[in-house]
Amino acid sequence: MLPIIDRYILREVSKSFLAIMTVLMLIVVSQSYIQILQDAVAGTVSSEAMARLLGLEVLQVLGPVTPPAFFFAILYTLGRMYRDSEMTALAAGGVGLARIYRAFVIVTLPVALTVAWFTLDLVPWVNANKAAIMEQQKGESAELGMASAGRFNEFSRGGLVFYVEKMGENKKRMYNVFVQNRQHGKLGLITAAEGYQHTDPESGDLYLVLTQGHRYEGAPGQNDQAVGDFDKYAILIDQRDQVTKSLPAKAMPTAELFGSDNLRIRSELEYRFMFPIAVLVFAILSVPLAKSMPREGIYGRLMLALLFYALFLNLQALSGNWMISGITPVWLGRWWVHLFMLLVGGAVMLYKSPRMLRVLRKRLRRQQA
Repeated sequence: MLPIIDRYILREVSKSFLAIMTVLMLIVVSQSYIQILQDAVAGTVSSEAMARLLGLEVLQVLGPVTPPAFFFAILYTLGRMYRDSEMTALAAGGVGLARIYRAFVIVTLPVALTVAWFTLDLVPWVNANKAAIMEQQKGESAELGMASAGRFNEFSRGGLVFYVEKMGENKKRMYNVFVQNRQHGKLGLITAAEGYQHTDPESGDLYLVLTQGHRYEGAPGQNDQAVGDFDKYAILIDQRDQVTKSLPAKAMPTAELFGSDNLRIRSELEYRFMFPIAVLVFAILSVPLAKSMPREGIYGRLMLALLFYALFLNLQALSGNWMISGITPVWLGRWWVHLFMLLVGGAVMLYKSPRMLRVLRKRLRRQQA
């Protein structure tokens, strides 16, 4: 059974962690929901796919959100204990920093392992499913079966706009069709009695086939107008790529990333390990960073934590660019970010604790003597 001190600290940290985690999840997921909603309004994502993408987005952000939530929870809990003189009472009872660290190790290791599962296993699975959904939506958006009668329908990113007066019962046939499209940089207008969709059996390309109609080509006010009649006219809607597409690096299973010489793949592999290691690094930094005088406010520490984590995120992105471009050697990769954060944290702790700095100076002088 855990000692009373351990149970008390873990209970306080757990309550703060759940509260902060909930707030951060709401903020991040709300931003993702707005982006997905914009895609749905633009017609690139259906309402059914929107719900699936939002659920996947919730799973995707669990890994990146957990380390800062845990970091802020430790700082908030210890900062409150310093403010209420609880840490002073513990120190008077013989409870030092080593004893506090031991209490946090009990929860830090499970959190780090959970984040490792998120980033190494869950996130690649989520990215693969998101890529599959978006590819499916791209194919469905080209299907004329999604068109509605009585309004203008846009396809091929605005390159094809048509109006259908009436649709057949199975939406395979369209009647009284008006089409505007561009071919070879020229604007064309087409009117046809009927239309239907056709898929080329060899290439898989999608065509809108019009019958019994007229085509008008040329810019208004110009003399190069062209008018033609046709019995059957086909317009390319979507050109399907027959080459098998490989998964992007962020969607590849972690086991497939090991042993690759590709810098982008190696950078992705190291990126996935950065978040679980960040849990350990920030747990080490949080205990001394939370130190303050009794009755001193704790919000300054939280602002310092925000600056620390913002620095970590920027260095994280910068390390990936440097690794891919060859600025940093391959053996160094992106691992230097955590060491740099420990050095910066140590410098801040020495600045905040002149007594510790004096002790280190005395020891250095003794060694030199």
